[in-house]
Amino acid sequence: MRCLGVLAGICISLRLATGLLTNSSSFGTHLPLDTYELHLKELLQRILWAANVKRCFSVITDEIHYPIYDRRFFEAAGRQVVPFFALRINASEDLLRPSKQVEVILEAIKASDCELNLITIINGWQVQRFLRYIYDKRSLVAQSKFILLHDSRLFERDMLHLWSVFLGTVFLKRQLDNRFIISTIAFPGILSGVLVLKNIANWETGKSVNGRDLFADKTSNLYGASLPVAISEHVPMVMWLNTTNSYQGVEVEIMNALGKSLNFKPIYYKSNQSENAEWELGEDGYGNEYSENETRIDSLLIEEVASHNARFAIGDLHQFQVYLQSVELSLPHNFDCLTFLTPESSTDNSWQTFILPFSGGMWAGVLLSLFIVGTVFYGISFLNAILTRGGSKGFFRCLRRNHGVPLDPKIYRRLSFRIAIARYRPSAGSRSARDLFDDYANCILLTYSMLLYVALPRMPRNWPLRVLTGWYWIYCILLVATYRASFTAILANPAARVTIDTLEDLLHSHIQPSAGVSENRQFFLDATDEVAQKVGQKMEVISQMDDLTARIAKGQCAYYDNEFYLRYLRVADDSGSGIGSTLHIMKDCVVNMPVVLAMEKNSPLRKRVDSSIQHMAEGGLINKWLKDAIQRLPAEAPAQQEALMNLQKFWSSFVALGIGYILSIIILMIEKWHYRHIVMKHPMFDVYNRSLYYNFKRLYPEQ
Repeated sequence: MRCLGVLAGICISLRLATGLLTNSSSFGTHLPLDTYELHLKELLQRILWAANVKRCFSVITDEIHYPIYDRRFFEAAGRQVVPFFALRINASEDLLRPSKQVEVILEAIKASDCELNLITIINGWQVQRFLRYIYDKRSLVAQSKFILLHDSRLFERDMLHLWSVFLGTVFLKRQLDNRFIISTIAFPGILSGVLVLKNIANWETGKSVNGRDLFADKTSNLYGASLPVAISEHVPMVMWLNTTNSYQGVEVEIMNALGKSLNFKPIYYKSNQSENAEWELGEDGYGNEYSENETRIDSLLIEEVASHNARFAIGDLHQFQVYLQSVELSLPHNFDCLTFLTPESSTDNSWQTFILPFSGGMWAGVLLSLFIVGTVFYGISFLNAILTRGGSKGFFRCLRRNHGVPLDPKIYRRLSFRIAIARYRPSAGSRSARDLFDDYANCILLTYSMLLYVALPRMPRNWPLRVLTGWYWIYCILLVATYRASFTAILANPAARVTIDTLEDLLHSHIQPSAGVSENRQFFLDATDEVAQKVGQKMEVISQMDDLTARIAKGQCAYYDNEFYLRYLRVADDSGSGIGSTLHIMKDCVVNMPVVLAMEKNSPLRKRVDSSIQHMAEGGLINKWLKDAIQRLPAEAPAQQEALMNLQKFWSSFVALGIGYILSIIILMIEKWHYRHIVMKHPMFDVYNRSLYYNFKRLYPEQ
């Protein structure tokens, strides 16, 4: 495009120099000039000389003034021959919507980076609409030098924000005696909302023009002007500190440094957080004239600057191309790692720790061996009773059929029967020599107690049972040693965490991605990566941030933002409800997005701001401010020491103890129920002589 502009300028210059252009489209004809035109021509020549143009300049004029620009004008104007562009405007042409030919020439002028633009159009309305077009479309560099004819229609109130941009504009106002008043915009006074023209000189024929006064630099010193800065709290760029009742953060420090460098005072204010945060921009940049190609923007900061309520906007703004339709973006001062805050699950099943050393099959085998060994003990005791005692009436009662004749209920009421039962005392010879394992319930309980390293009340009398008991002790030692080793390893090592660290993991987890602004969602939709596009299609734009961390912890959504802000969400929540410990920041950065400041469209301060930001970055100030802002935001939760025993891990012991308490209480309740509803209901039960019932059961166990 720059080459096109240079070639077009050279072609026009050659045609003007050789006088080959026709009367309708050239400036090479020699027409008689009146007194006004002669004086204006001389003044423009002196301004061109004072401007010392080195690259190129442009001439945009109308039918009335085009005779001024003849060959002698261009020969006498510059200190050396430089390319120029010449454009004649018809009086009926609407410059807010110019023709294609005008657009092409303006593009060539901008591509050639021309330093000076001479606009000598007498129709103030036409010039006003032309300046609006330049402002909206950025068809020319607003910070270049402009020469305009003074017209009161150019200084209406709705032109205020334009003149705060076109600072290099010089106005030529003709007096009755053919003298000219040269004036310019009073800066930085216009930033306060007051448009005042500052007179530079009163020029008359034969008088020279001082280029330093004419095109003085107005942006190096703002003389302590107060500039409104719209902010949005976003860690680590902008943060409110209650201790100092002021805003802190990286971008606040940058703005304070810019204020000292350019001598202005930043006035911070929060933009109105209304519910309708989204707005639309049309082709005109104001959102109210064109309806096609509308783009939704959620950022209130961009809206504040675009509506000229603020000169700057800070709050972790990213360099989205859609923002350039309405504002200027500074040089990036940082690069944010944008990623997702996702829920984190853990394999630390604290209450289940005591069953984790063995697998399910191992536990099934242990329980099965408990009943098998108890049954073997009972069987050996049964065989030993047959061989040694010659009888086994007390074994396997539940498998035997009851052949006894039930007693007559009248017998229970006989006093003589009850007295005989009460006086019953079994003789030493009649007592059966029962051993430890002669009862099946005792077999199960004793094998269970040996498995828990509880000693037997005494050793069994029979040698086969003693031998089996010894080998079962060896089995219990091996089993318990294995359990202890595995249990110690589980307690001594931290539990593994289950996290989401890539976009593929997030997509497969079926967790709803979410973002704070629609620009982030559009970024995913415009991506070339198929996975990113699928994430963008599922992404939801949310504005409610109150219970965000709680919803993330429950797996309802995953939030997309910069890494430092996600650290802040996790740490801030962890100090309150403890949810932060279940949140995880995805390790993979989706994109490293440039972070910028927003300024008004075509802002004249942009070059100064960019230069200052570059110096701050090269001096290490921005990195220092960033480290200060994130020093309390750890990247990850502190790693647990491997040999450290905490209450969460020890919770399983309380669970095991609780299970024992519950089982004991249940058994106690069953025994109490059995005593009340079975023992106490028996005809032989006497509350004053409890031995009556038990003596009866010894004599008649089947009754």
